[in-house]
Amino acid sequence: MYWRDDYEKKVSTPKKALSFVKPGDSIFISGGCSLPKYIVENLLKKEAYHDNKILTPFTFMPSPYADPDVQKKFRVNSFYMDSVVERLVQNGHADYTPIHTSELPYMFETGRIHLDVAIIHVSPPDMHGHCSLGTSVDISKAATEAADVVIAEVNRQMPRTLGDSFIHVSQIDHIIEVDYPVEREMDPDGTAPEVLEAIAKNVATMVPDGATLQIGIGQVPNAVLAQLKDKKHLGIHTEMFSDGVVDLVEAGVITGERKSIHHKKIVTSFVIGSSKVIDFVDNNPMVEFHPSDYTNDPLLIARNRNMVAINTASSVDLTGQIISDFTGMDQATNPGGQADFIRGAIYGKGRSIIALPSASNDGKFSRIVPFVPKGAGLSSTNEDVHYVVTEYGVAHLRGKTIANRTLELINIAHPAHRAKLIDLAVAMGYLPQDQSKRPYLGKPYPKEFESVETFAGTKVLIRPVKPTDEDMMKELFYSFSPKTVRQRFFSERSVQSRMERMSQVNIDYDLTMTFGVFTGSGDLQKMIAVCGYEREPRASSAEVFFAVRDTWQGKGLGTFMLDTLIEVGKSRNVKTFTAEVLSNNSSMLNIFYRTGLDVSAKLDDDVYIVSFDLVKRSL
Repeated sequence: MYWRDDYEKKVSTPKKALSFVKPGDSIFISGGCSLPKYIVENLLKKEAYHDNKILTPFTFMPSPYADPDVQKKFRVNSFYMDSVVERLVQNGHADYTPIHTSELPYMFETGRIHLDVAIIHVSPPDMHGHCSLGTSVDISKAATEAADVVIAEVNRQMPRTLGDSFIHVSQIDHIIEVDYPVEREMDPDGTAPEVLEAIAKNVATMVPDGATLQIGIGQVPNAVLAQLKDKKHLGIHTEMFSDGVVDLVEAGVITGERKSIHHKKIVTSFVIGSSKVIDFVDNNPMVEFHPSDYTNDPLLIARNRNMVAINTASSVDLTGQIISDFTGMDQATNPGGQADFIRGAIYGKGRSIIALPSASNDGKFSRIVPFVPKGAGLSSTNEDVHYVVTEYGVAHLRGKTIANRTLELINIAHPAHRAKLIDLAVAMGYLPQDQSKRPYLGKPYPKEFESVETFAGTKVLIRPVKPTDEDMMKELFYSFSPKTVRQRFFSERSVQSRMERMSQVNIDYDLTMTFGVFTGSGDLQKMIAVCGYEREPRASSAEVFFAVRDTWQGKGLGTFMLDTLIEVGKSRNVKTFTAEVLSNNSSMLNIFYRTGLDVSAKLDDDVYIVSFDLVKRSL
């Protein structure tokens, strides 16, 4: 039979088509922008159904399945945990199946998750009788191939997306013709714009030119995309995307030119967004839609060069476990393909990043939590996460001990919750009993003092130290030659106590200020120099100190560090610096004199007592 004749025979009404749905049937309904609204409205209104199960992925709020009358006839089983589904599950009115999205097509195909009916949303057929699954290929394609009965809304406004995205008219049993827009933007979750911007800027620092990105769903991933406009040659291999990707394509940032597979193609399984993204994907050969078992296959993802997986979460515990549901926060998030892409990025020697606000929208609850709450679901294990990002910075977790992870995460927690998290971490044995809380009781970390400079042809980062720098401070000390040790500590010593190191990195950024100079980045960062000052409360004078790794001495670091301390000291109302310098340490004395300030030096038993005014210039 010619497909057009077949099509005309299958055109039906919702009432007639739904008469083929029987009590007890399991019904798959496509979600997101592909929710077949007209058929679903009729389905949920009918009184004839009893003991039917609805299986569905993501749905927009308000959920059509939350109505109490609907719950009397249908049992919803969601593959996506949102705030409404979470509430229904906790109240016993719905089910949630935690499963990797990549596994669902297999579960449908093998009958492990049985489907009697699939209700989908497609574009009109092309000249060969193929309808496109439009905005959602994901698990919908597998559902149509597994279900006994397929009912489709054929919508003139559904985009014709390309790739492995088609279903032939012969595979559809009943057709309902409709004509309505399918675009739908994500509802805001209430996160403050300045928080989103700060998170996004922190994430953007870890996205190199030429990277292939997976971007999760929600306001945070969208904010990240807005901060990538200065990048070059980015690619996309993702489970879903929205308007932000279109903006970067139009800006020439996303080209796919450096992708190692699907060269110059954007690969996805579904899209959500405004008419901008709907129009963009319509008949666009740059965009390939594939089922979830393809897009989310970790081994395929790993073949992408420089893969960076960027996802969000409800909260993170102090060991780095990622929690995406059942948290009691402002809203639940969904793991979706998170685990698949994180594993794929790891297999491919890429990066996995979790980005989230540090606290609930009202600030009452920390999203960095001491432990996994009872009943919460983990979306990713602590072994899989490389970086966690909040508006307060980046926690580097890969290869770190529990103690180091704990400090990294507390460092990016909301300041109002850090001291309590320290106490809880000590109580749980994650941190030693003598762990200092000093950095979390004084001024906030002064990010404005961070800078990048170039010395001897190498870019270095200069910033205030953090509690997480203890291991690097230790390594720096044991790199010193005996001469450097004598000049810094005025004694012959071969060991340094942890208490001393802890006092150096746990500072209040006011009375005590210490700067580190670092080469490298991420896991390969190394401290090459340290400087700082310390003063007594209400005193206007502070004592300064310096130490530079032997291989970096004589390259201008000392002069730059002193200039930095002078400017910071002035901003902290320090009037005078003092220092003790061995008489044979002429290079350090010269650094002081070269400031142009009024420097005095008095010799006392082989040690110069140096003093200089931070304002008064020498004559």
